[in-house]
Amino acid sequence: MNENFLVLLGLGNTAKAEGKSLVGQIDAILPQTQCTQCDFDGCKPYAEAIATGEAEINQCPPGGQDGVDALAELLGREALPLNEAHGETKPRRIAVVDEKVCIGCTLCIQACPVDAFVGSSKVMTQVIAEECTGCDLCLPVCPVDCIDMVESKPIEQIVQSDNSQRIEALNKRQVQERAIRDNSRSRFEFHLSRIERNKRERDDLLKSKMITLKEKMAKDKALKEKINAALERVKKSKEKNETK
Repeated sequence: MNENFLVLLGLGNTAKAEGKSLVGQIDAILPQTQCTQCDFDGCKPYAEAIATGEAEINQCPPGGQDGVDALAELLGREALPLNEAHGETKPRRIAVVDEKVCIGCTLCIQACPVDAFVGSSKVMTQVIAEECTGCDLCLPVCPVDCIDMVESKPIEQIVQSDNSQRIEALNKRQVQERAIRDNSRSRFEFHLSRIERNKRERDDLLKSKMITLKEKMAKDKALKEKINAALERVKKSKEKNETK
């Protein structure tokens, strides 16, 4: 068994030992890239689909074959080959923006599931390298192809030594991997909550504008009725004077 498989399985088993739900245990193993290559809107929705039997365990290219094997071991299922229809496993990568080409359209900011892009309209966009999950979702939305994906610095490999040192190294690697996943997961959750908050604020603003508009229309109608009533009184007064 290779070290990556052991680390990933360790993440799932640790989540199990902490009393997390089955979904939480599966989600602990998933890479938290939030890339949607699995055909679900993020790692947790995919974990939920695996738990309910709606999805297979081999639909996550970023997790690779080691991730599939770790899920199979955790769930007591038969291991499956990674489904290449969902994409190929690539080394960890991060997005890099070519500042000379970027037009500041902000489409990458909107597409990023972990808010790893910073910038504003017509201002060059930059990437917070340590937050980027390498999901590739920014690539198809960029109208000027100013984003490249480059390999990020790999996590230090475990040096083969005696068993106790190897176990210590595995635990250290597991802590690193968990920190990466926890950070990406929390940023994704914040991203979703921010979108939902913005939607509520837009809905509330629209509702407020509609109420204000209706109140204005009601006032305008009342004023118009008063004016028409006054004009009608003047008209009747003139007609009465003319008949005398």
